Order: sequence, then C-alpha cells, then structure tokens
Amino acid sequence: MKKDTEEIKPKARANIHTTLLKWFKHQERGSVLDVPAGYGHLSFKLCEMGYEVTPGEIEPEKYSVPEMKFIYADLNREIDAPDNSFDYICCIDGLEHMTDPYQAVKEFSRILKPGGCGVFSIPNYTNIERRFKFLLRGYFVKPVTYRLFLNEGEKLYNFHNSPLTITILEFMLKINNLDIIEKRIQLISATESPKLW
Repeated sequence: MKKDTEEIKPKARANIHTTLLKWFKHQERGSVLDVPAGYGHLSFKLCEMGYEVTPGEIEPEKYSVPEMKFIYADLNREIDAPDNSFDYICCIDGLEHMTDPYQAVKEFSRILKPGGCGVFSIPNYTNIERRFKFLLRGYFVKPVTYRLFLNEGEKLYNFHNSPLTITILEFMLKINNLDIIEKRIQLISATESPKLW
C-alpha cells in the first residue's frame, strides 16, 4: 500500500486500535471484515500485518484507503457479503451507533465462517461516572438535538443510539449462536472505559 499510515487517523479511540492490533498479532492470518471501517486506519494496519482485509462502511466518502476492496455495510439492515465470508469480524465502537444492533449481530453471525471470531468494542455505559451522570441528569450519553441531527445530514448512525451493556451484548451474541470466548476491559479514562471482546 502506498498511503502513509500517519495520514490515516483512527475514528475510534486510538488505544482501542492498539489493544486490538496486539491481539491480532498473535492470531492466525485470515480474512477480516472491519466494520464500520471509518477512515480505514485499522483496515490498513491489519493489512500490513498480513490479513486479507475487507473494509465495510455506510459512508464510503469517509474511507481514505482507495487501494483496498471496499463493501457497503448498513449494520441496521445488511452487510453486502455472502454467508460464511470471513474468519474475523472487527466491530469497534459501532454497535452503540445502531438503531437496531440486534440486526447487526445477526448479520455478523451470518457472514462469519464456522469457527471464526468476532471482536467487538463498546463504551462502558455502566461505569461509576456514567451512573452518576444518569442519576443527576437522566441520560447516559449527551442528548441529541434536532438541530444537531439536521447539521449531521440526518444520519442517525453518527450518534449513540443504543447504549449497550455487557449483559445485553452477551444476549445478542447468544441468540445468534455466537459464544463469548474472552472478555477484556481496557480502562482509558474515567469517562471512556470500553469493553473489548
């Protein structure tokens, strides 16, 4: 790939990418769907590590690595890929943006090869700071105004629509025949403590 990796910044928190890349360093190489791919930082890094990476994104204009094969992915509806397509699926800070995260997990189950592995990251909405904010203000994430919604081009997926907890995520995975094999908690700061699977 010709593009300088320094030009492609992570859309999600960089520490999550670092943790994920350390995990992938020790895995058997194979096909990976990176969705939502954002600007392409993680896709690029995984490709450099020797994985066959397919980025998926609902906003193709955001993606910054034109050399890579790209697929359209609307996680609320469908991923443009056949059944049993990928050895790995990476969904980093994506499920909380969905209006129907159940459909997204159903699609992941459909396109993951038997024996494949999905890696998911979500913000920790149950940490103490967020609980206090909810107690005092009545919400986990900053409320979205109609004006902000219009300013963002009426794209709901740019907002946190589904504040998921680990128990809800575990349930969504289980009803789609996906078993949790490992949980990791990475504390980034008091306000940003995602869970990585």
